[in-house]
Amino acid sequence: MSSNVTDLAKQISGIITTDIGLFILTTGLLGNILNIIVFLSLKTFRETSCAFYLTSASFANLIQLVATLLSRILITGYNIDLTQTSLFLCKLRPYVATIAPLMSISSMCFATIDQFTSLSVRWRHFNQRYIAAYLTIITLIFWCLVNIPVIIYNNITMASTNPVTWACSITNANFSLYYNRFYISFLLGFLQLIIRIIFGLMAFINVRSLRNNQVPIIRLERDKQITSMVLIQTLVDVIISLPFFIYITYRSYTTIKDANDYFVFLVVLSTTNILYYATFSLGFYIYFCSSSRFRKQIIYVLVGIHLKYCCRINVQERNNNQIIPQLTTNKPALSMNNIHTAQ
Repeated sequence: MSSNVTDLAKQISGIITTDIGLFILTTGLLGNILNIIVFLSLKTFRETSCAFYLTSASFANLIQLVATLLSRILITGYNIDLTQTSLFLCKLRPYVATIAPLMSISSMCFATIDQFTSLSVRWRHFNQRYIAAYLTIITLIFWCLVNIPVIIYNNITMASTNPVTWACSITNANFSLYYNRFYISFLLGFLQLIIRIIFGLMAFINVRSLRNNQVPIIRLERDKQITSMVLIQTLVDVIISLPFFIYITYRSYTTIKDANDYFVFLVVLSTTNILYYATFSLGFYIYFCSSSRFRKQIIYVLVGIHLKYCCRINVQERNNNQIIPQLTTNKPALSMNNIHTAQ
């Protein structure tokens, strides 16, 4: 009976991870690529440090989806796990899967803080693109150094003896405890959500006070747009990801007692985990639904800039490939005698 329950739990978990995961992966890759195109194509966004953070988050989201969600789909749905046979991949995948979400949430935290400080006379001078670039690079280096133990403690171990199977997992019990309780629950979970909620609300209050200040209308509309986009994304991320962090925190203090407990654990974990991955793919669609100005900007970028550019390139190529006909005349060629006669 316990074996049947375990097999059923794995089957349901596989369906959730594979089917829903493929949808999240596809939409996430498309959405983040479109985010990057829009943020890098328009001068309105290129001039703002907040848009730089959103672009950085989109790049991190792409890496997270490919390095983590894609490999999880291959492992769960198609039984393709290269980390079981390659020690390099066994250490690289968890390392990248640790840094990418940290860079994504760090960029989103910076974006909310940036929007809050953008209207402060005291802190406004920090809202510069070069400062955002330096801060992003420093943050990346910091997370790369701090998470070196992920490379050290992830190894290929024997998962079972009958039959003999191998798995890539953390081999240090203390580090495993730190990873579940501090990294996942605190860093990825509650800390970044608290920061984004606090500064997001403060940024929202600042935007509402813009009407009472003498602010250029262009800047007013831009700040209102970016702040609403960031704030709505924060709200959606909290709703979607909070169940995963709560369940992981709860399970880190409990143990699996029997097959029924394992069934609940695996199904709930798969469901909340796949929803957590959705936070890395919904950014573009949140911006699209929450901002009419962003929808117009998308059309302008895709049609007014890139489509016209591609059309001009095609026209130029056709013109260059055309064979120019040579004009022929019926005039007889002059001979030396004719030349002398003419002289």
